[in-house]
Order: sequence, then structure tokens, then C-alpha cells
Amino acid sequence: MTSPHFDSEPGSRALIPSRGFDDLHPQVQRWIWNQNWAELRRVQQLAISPILEGSRDVIISAATASGKTEAAWLPICSKLAYEAEAGISAPGIKALYISPLKALINDQFERLESLCELVDMPVVRRHGDVSGSERQALTRKPDGLLLITPEALEAQFVLKGPQVPALFAGLRYVVIDEMHSFIGTERGAQLQSLLHRIELATRRRVVRIGLSATFADFSAAADFLRPRRGADVEVVRDESEGRSDLRLQVRGYRLSPPPRESGEQHRRPKQTAFEFTDENGSSPCEGTIAGHLFRVLRGQDNLVFANSRSDVETYSDSLREASDAARVPNEFLPHHGSLSKQLREDVEARLKDPSTPTTAVCTSTLEMGVDIGSADSVAQIGPPYSVAALRQRVGRSGRRGKPAVLRIYLTETGLDSETNVTDRLRTRTFQTAAVVDLMLKHWYEPPAMTKLHLSTLIQQILSVVAQHGGATAGQLFNALCAAGPFEYVSRSQFVELLRNLGSTELLSQAGDGTLLPGVVGERIINHYSFYAAFASSEEYRLLAHGQLLGTIPVDFPVLVDSMMIFAGRRWLVVAVDTATKTIELTEARGGVTPQFNPSSGDIADRIRQKMRELYVATEVPAYLDQQARVLFAEGQSAFAQHDLAENAVVSAGKNCLLFVWRGSRVCTTLSAMLTIMGVKNSVESMTIKCQDVTREELLGILAAIGSMPKPTARDLAGSAPIQNVDKYDEYLSESLLRDSAAARDFDVDGAWDELTSIVADHPAIPDVVPESWTSVDELAVLGETPFVVVDVETTGLSPRNGARVVEIALVSLDSKGNVTDTWSTLIDPEVDTGPRHVHGISSQDVSEAPVFAGIIDEVAHRLSGRIVVAHNAPFDLKFLSSEFERAGARPMSWPTLCTLRLSQRLFPGEPANLSALCDRLGIDASPTHAALDDAVATAYLLRSLLSTAPTDVTHSAETLGVRPIRLGPNWPAPVVPAPVRLRPVPTDDLRRV
Repeated sequence: MTSPHFDSEPGSRALIPSRGFDDLHPQVQRWIWNQNWAELRRVQQLAISPILEGSRDVIISAATASGKTEAAWLPICSKLAYEAEAGISAPGIKALYISPLKALINDQFERLESLCELVDMPVVRRHGDVSGSERQALTRKPDGLLLITPEALEAQFVLKGPQVPALFAGLRYVVIDEMHSFIGTERGAQLQSLLHRIELATRRRVVRIGLSATFADFSAAADFLRPRRGADVEVVRDESEGRSDLRLQVRGYRLSPPPRESGEQHRRPKQTAFEFTDENGSSPCEGTIAGHLFRVLRGQDNLVFANSRSDVETYSDSLREASDAARVPNEFLPHHGSLSKQLREDVEARLKDPSTPTTAVCTSTLEMGVDIGSADSVAQIGPPYSVAALRQRVGRSGRRGKPAVLRIYLTETGLDSETNVTDRLRTRTFQTAAVVDLMLKHWYEPPAMTKLHLSTLIQQILSVVAQHGGATAGQLFNALCAAGPFEYVSRSQFVELLRNLGSTELLSQAGDGTLLPGVVGERIINHYSFYAAFASSEEYRLLAHGQLLGTIPVDFPVLVDSMMIFAGRRWLVVAVDTATKTIELTEARGGVTPQFNPSSGDIADRIRQKMRELYVATEVPAYLDQQARVLFAEGQSAFAQHDLAENAVVSAGKNCLLFVWRGSRVCTTLSAMLTIMGVKNSVESMTIKCQDVTREELLGILAAIGSMPKPTARDLAGSAPIQNVDKYDEYLSESLLRDSAAARDFDVDGAWDELTSIVADHPAIPDVVPESWTSVDELAVLGETPFVVVDVETTGLSPRNGARVVEIALVSLDSKGNVTDTWSTLIDPEVDTGPRHVHGISSQDVSEAPVFAGIIDEVAHRLSGRIVVAHNAPFDLKFLSSEFERAGARPMSWPTLCTLRLSQRLFPGEPANLSALCDRLGIDASPTHAALDDAVATAYLLRSLLSTAPTDVTHSAETLGVRPIRLGPNWPAPVVPAPVRLRPVPTDDLRRV
């Protein structure tokens, strides 16, 4: 057997053809000859040796339609045939083919039957639509190749638990098709668990083979295929095979501006297929998306992808109307997951039949490798959200040497005097261009690999208990977490999860400690829906003259005599039976589209970063049509007008927009950071809209957040409402729900990098100190006037939003910068103490503390006659002023120095938080976000900064908006550059321990 050469990348086979054809079994060679193939494709050659060897897991990556399926099965069938002839084949299933789609299993069943027949290998399939006779065949004599979905495989464990070891005793290979669709999902976690449980049942390792055309990160894919042992996975790839030329156009359409009432902007109306105009005119049909689709796609086989099932129905209906108006047969048919199996299969059969030109208007149901033949072109309606998904869609055309054809149709709202900044930026146009450019560079989204998948872990716990008739807690943890795929779940989290399952009666415990299904657990396990890791919404069945059309969510209001659009046609509701959840329909002349559950539109960091690059680019993408070029130019003009290349914060009336050129998880994380500190906000595309805050205040708040310790994802998850997202989340405690959300929704490191960058790019933070502070009664003189350092801990970031001071510390220094006194106290804020993860102060801690009015005289006395110093002085003094006013006192006039701004002047572009500055300057202090610790650290920082650049302190005062502090004749004063760490003792017995 001749093996291919290796390239320089570990684990990856070079694109040098082997002579592996001679190593295939003669009957497999015969099958190849029967296909009239002139030669094997390169990826098929490369895969022969590692798969025949049978000792390593393999990833096969190549372009769509490049023969990945045969690359796996030709050597697998050869290996199994050789072993059968040698008499070393064990009874039971020999190979598993796992697919995310039932339709894909049906396709592969037809493709593999002829190959396996030649090597005397039975092929069976198992999914929800398989007949009873086929199911019995597998039960009577398990053998050969089993084609199965994860849900059907789960059913084998639950229903045939004791038989599982025998069922898979002879298993040698597992092939996972479209593996990218599983990575990072609940189904993927379920699949990893099932594969691990097969190996536990058979007590040996089974070779795993993953197939996909759109792996973003081979190391992540390898880690998914073989958790903890990804480095041992061999990668066989050939991205050049099957690649064809791409003909591409992005077509832009402009909506009319939304209606306005009383000066208020209303929500953009939902787009319809006949609402747009393009560069060709504005007639009811010719200037529309549907009109263009009808004109260019008729007479061919095409796929038109929309971003929602509602849009599929809207465009299918409009294209059918266009066909009726033109008096030609309708070739435009809908295809989505809510349609009945029969209607979907009819569309697939038409696409395969060369005699029936058909255009399927579809969702992702036809994105993956269901065999529908070669589409002449692909269209995308609306901006794509995923590079990998667009690559999959493009791969459905351009086969057999023909160029791939992709048309993208996008809409932007018309402009008027009230159009908001985001709409003026033409974000849909730039998102589309970003995704296309990244696709052309073969970049794909990296998968999320750190989710806890607690909902699926609940399912797997119940499944293992059902399979074995019970299990101990230790056995479950070792099988599923310690050595299994749920590696990110800690032992303490697992224990808490088991307690949740016990308290909700999903599990019960026998006297010997064995865990058994509880009353609720039995009911869940015995329901047909248990085998799926994802939740299915409750639905009505739609019937027309006795034929099942499909289903719609029950939360969509349906009344008798109402009309709807479904399956690309218009219907009148004649009966609704809530008991059986059925709706009877008959033909009608009008209707509205049901609102289905929206699909996810999460955006990766790289897409948003690419959008920003396009806004400042000098070249316009060549694939944009004339109207799209106009929209592109409008977006670039708005970007320049608001100086967004340099400016991350834009005022918008009473609100502010924070522009974050990062993905959805980073935006969510920054939004939570603002929320947890009292700033009302919402994420809108790549902006965070902050309510009732000025630009200056928001910049100060961002700087204050950046000076705090980096929060954990769990801290931030506590700021969001508790939500049940996944199937079994209702059985999780609040604590575990937060753990799950923290792992799923937040990117703290990415958000912190973005926050640091924004603060560094806006160092000259304008003053937010009330004007009453800025007059100085007496000119402060450096070298003569003493200092006082102030630090406050607060319940939030803005007193305008009700935040209060919860702790204050004052450190007195003489005119030379020597510490002479310290004082601090907790304060009862009369509201919740706020972000405990920052300051560590609970409501119980302040239960006996004074209110601010009770210490105001002490504070005023300690501040009087001194230069007030703080790190981010606008923040601390803003709160002091607010507390004085709440107590009925006029805020004092304080000559002020800000060590944050002074350090930014001295060390531009470097981290300016207190801890980083102490480290940089060798200051032996420990800022901890206890007020006294931070005030002492700031006092030492002041001394060090004054000795480094004593004259720049006057600039700091000027930037605060106060009169400059004059340099006295004895300045610069002699200061100790490296102060000895003091141990100040608080004078107030309410100081935190």
C-alpha cells in the first residue's frame, strides 16, 4: 500500500496524489469502473491510505461536490470487505453514517446501496420517517452500514439499552457528514456524548471520520471530533478540487422612507416583494426583487435562499402571482422546515428532474448536501449573517464544470431628515459586502467551543440512567464530564445539577445511592420528543382538503374566516380545532404570512471588523450593481460625516451611540457592563444605544469601567433577566442558568480589549463636573497648598440614574506630597449597594453605617483648603457634588487634579488604570476597589507623577476646566520617588474587614 507524502503542516496530508486505487477492494474498484469515472478525485486518492489503515481519526475537507462522501466510503467498504473475507469481522453494525438531515440520509442510502451490494454489505437507515419493516430488519439482524440521525441513535440507547454493546460490537467506523453544522451546538454536544457512550459500551476506540466543506479552524474541528485528543486527528483536505468560477452580483433596492407621525420615527415596515424600486424603474413588477427573480430564473433550476420562513412564503406567493399574471406555469415553490415532508420531497424531486425547471425558495433546509442535482444559480434575499452558510449555498451551483452563479438582493430604507445614523450607514449593504469578501478569501466563522450545554447534559444523564437502569453520581460524572464531552462542567456544577434534577423529580435516589428516573423524568424519557436535544415548539397542523400542508406555531393567532399565505399559496381558514391542533383551509384570493420563530442572526467579530475596513476603503467592490454602489457611497459618506474612523461615541439627541466594530457576543458583553453599572442601553446592530446620557458622560463611564477589575462573564450574566433558552433549562437553578448564559453569550476578553481600545483612543475625556465646582475662591499654589486624595465606591456609574456613594476614603497629604492622615467609612446609600463583584459591599455591610448627610461636615472639613486629587476625578467629584446636593448643601469649590489625565498625558496610549500605573512605576500599593486602598494607591501615584513631571500638573488642572494651579517658588518640592508602603488604619470602626 502506497501512502501519500506529507506537507509541513502537522496532521495534514499534502495535495500529492497517491496510488491508493490499487489498495481498494476489487469489488470497490469494479463499482468505480461502473460509474465510468476516468480517475479518482484528489481528495478521494488522499483519503484511501489513512482510512484503510484504520487507526486514526480523519477529517476530510474539500469543496462542495468534490467527492467527500466517496472519499470516506470507498476505503471503508474496502476495509470491511477485506475483514469479512478474512473471517475477522465481528457481528453487529460495522459502520455508522450520522447526518443532521433525514433527507440527506435518504440521498446517501440510494448512493451507497449499489456500492455496498457489490461487497455484500447491507445498508439500513433509521430516522423518524423510516417504516416499521425497516426498523425490524435492524432489530432482527444488526449488520452492515447504519445511516442514522443523532435523535434516532439516542433512541437506540434508551429503547435497547442492554443490547447496545452487541448492536455495536463490530463497529469499526463512524462517519459524520456536514460536521460543521454540529460544532458548538446542543445537537453537537449530544452527538459527542453518544459517540463516547458507544465506545464505553464496546470498550474500545472507534475510528471517527468528519466531512465538511466549510471548516473554519481545523484544530477546533479536530477537538470536536475527538475531544482532548484533537492533535491526533489526521486532516485530509483539498480546497482546489471542485472549485469553479464564481459569477456574482449584489443588487441594491431602496425602500421608501418610513411614515412619520408627530416627529417620531416609526419602525420600518416589513418588506414585501413588490415594494422596491431599482435603477431600472419603479413599475409594480419590473423594479422589484420578485420581478427580477422572475425575469432571470425562469426556465432553469435555482435555489433562492431567504433569511426567514416568512420571507420564503412572501416571495413564493409573489412569484406565483407573477407566473399567473404572465400566464405561464409556476416554477417557483417554497421549501422550509414547517412544510410537510411530502411537499418538501415534491420540490426536491422536481429539482432532480431535468425536464421540470424549478426554483426552490428556501431557508437553510437546502443549504446542506441533499442531492438535488446541480442548480444553475443561487440567490440570497437579505444580507447573509454567516460566511460559512453563504459558502454552503454558493456550493449548490457551479457543478460539472459550470461557473457558480450567486445573486444577492438587499434593501435599505430611504433617507429623509429624520433617518437615524445606523440606517444612514447602510449597514445591510456593508454587512453583505463584508461576508462576500471574507468568503472569497476562504475565511469562515470559528465555532463556539466553551459552552456548558447543561440542557443537553440533563438529557444525557436521563438517557444513561434509562440505558443502564440506573447509575451513581460518580459514574455519571466520570462518563459524561471527567472523561466525556461535557468537560467544561465542573464537579461542583454537576453536583448542583443533580440536586436540581432531584428537587424537580427528574431523578430519584435509591437507598444504595443509585440514581433512577423520577416521576417527571419517567414522563420525559417515555415521550417521543425526548430523543432530540433541541426544543420543538407546539404547532398547529394545516390541512387543505385532507392533505397535510405543514405546521405553524400555536402562538400565531388564527381565526376562522381569516386568510393566510402558506406553501406559496393563499388560503381561507374554515375551521380551527384547538383540541387536535388542526386548522382546515381552502383556497382564497388574499392572505398574510404567518410569523415563524426568527432564526439566529449572530455576527462574528471578523465580519464587523471587515465592515469597518470597507467604510474607509478607496475601492468599491466590483460585484455591486449601480444602485448598490449608490448605497455603498451613502454609507461611506455617513461614516466620514460622523468621523467614525476616529470616534466611537456619537450623540443622538438625548442618547448616545457607542460603535463597537466587533461581533454579537462582544456587543452583548459591553452592553451588560454598562447595564450592571446603571446605564440603560440596547444593542442595535454594531451599536449600543445608551439612553439619557451625554457623550461626555458616556466616555467618563467607559473610562471608569476600564479602571475597575475585569468582570467575569458570570458577573455580567447576573445583569440580564433569567431566560430559558435550551430545551431543559427550566430544570436548572438560577445559579446554573447564569453559568450557562455566561459561557454561551459573553466574550469578556474580547469586550475588554474593545473597551481598552475605545478609552485609549479618547484620552482627553471632556469634563463632566458641574459648573458650580469650577470657580476657585483662592488660587492653589503647588508647594504651599496641601492635597487630599478622595476615592468613592458607588452603587452605579451615574448619579443621574440614582446611583449613590456607598463608601468614601480621604487621604490627607502635606504640600510636599507626604501622607499625614487617612479616613474612611461605609455609607448607607438607602438603595441597593449595586455591583458587589466590584466593591464587595453588601446591604448587610451597610446596615449600621451612616447616611451621607451624617458625615457631610467631616467630608467638607477634610476637603476644605486643599487641592483635591482623584484617579478619574470627574467621576468621584460628580458623586460628591450629587451627595452634597441631596443633603441640601451647596457643593464646594475644589481646585482639582486628576491622576488619570495626568498619566495619560505622560504615557499616551498606555493602560491608565490605577493597578497598571502602580505596576509600571514600581509603586508598592494594592488598589483593590476598597476605597481606602485605592485612595492610598492614588496618593503614592500622585507623588510619583509629580516627581516625574512636576510642571505638567497644571495642564491636568486646565483640562478639568478649573483655574490653573500656580507653581510656587518652592516647587518642585522634594518628593520620595519610591514611597514606602504605609499601613493606614481607618479612624472609623465601620470600615470593612
